[in-house]
Amino acid sequence: MFSRFLDITTPPTPNLLKHFASIATGEDQKRLEILATDSAEYEDWRHYSFPNLLEVLLEFQSVRPLAPLLIAQLPVLQPRFYSISSSPLKYRNEVHLTVAVVQYNTQDGKGPRHYGVCSNFLKDVAIDQEVCVFIRRAPGFYLPEKLTKPIIVVGPGTGIAPFRGYWQHRLILHERSQQLGKMLLFFGCRTKELDLYQEEKQEMVSKKIIDKTFLALSREPSQSKMYVQNMILDQASEVYKLLVLDEGHFYVCGDCTMAEDVLKTLKGIIKKYGNMDNAKLEKYMLLLRDQNRYHEDIFGITLRTAEIHKSSRESARQRMASQP
Repeated sequence: MFSRFLDITTPPTPNLLKHFASIATGEDQKRLEILATDSAEYEDWRHYSFPNLLEVLLEFQSVRPLAPLLIAQLPVLQPRFYSISSSPLKYRNEVHLTVAVVQYNTQDGKGPRHYGVCSNFLKDVAIDQEVCVFIRRAPGFYLPEKLTKPIIVVGPGTGIAPFRGYWQHRLILHERSQQLGKMLLFFGCRTKELDLYQEEKQEMVSKKIIDKTFLALSREPSQSKMYVQNMILDQASEVYKLLVLDEGHFYVCGDCTMAEDVLKTLKGIIKKYGNMDNAKLEKYMLLLRDQNRYHEDIFGITLRTAEIHKSSRESARQRMASQP
């Protein structure tokens, strides 16, 4: 149960802490009661320490829960979703994944080492070991039915995963003499050494499978920070032409914060080059979605880096402060 089916890495909920308080003694009991009832205190503790079950039991050593009761209150381990980063036209009976191995220290980098559940499992799994997986469809996230339509794809970090499948698919179709529309690829990472699939992308450009690639580096020494939305803005006129005038498709894959910034940038481009007011812009954006020409494959932030911890804590504090 603990090794395969229950979530023992996510910080305990206030309800579970309330149960722990009922069986704790002394200072442990007082502290747990505060955490279970004071939302601001709980948010600070949760986002700073992000403690797993073991760390909570070590912090409050008077808590000795009965195993059956503990099992009944722990959440079920949730599935992890990864975009397939290969094409069945190129790799029959294979599924490729692009996985960032999550490892980090809590408490602003000074706390215990934490490991992403699924990414580290996949890293350590033995060759030929059986792995339980399933396929979840993304019915709105696929290449245009009319392959001559241009596509613009945006995928920072592991968000590039589905687009690797796209360019492999286009490569095979190209080899079968299929006419293809333009493809622009915007990719973002911290430094040049993290430029995923660099050689593959160069090969695709040389074969005209990808027309242009744009690399945004946010932490490269001696260079100004650049994000994918900045690169998109630099190519604003071409983005507008391909998406609006040529009725192309726009794809974005990655975390929700990036996707919001990209959408904001895209709306600014369409508003400017289309000479639209806000009402016309919103109507056009709805049309894009209705025509299934704006595609999103978005996930929440899961990498608990120090930077994200800080942002989460500030958001929690602001939220609590705004409550009456």
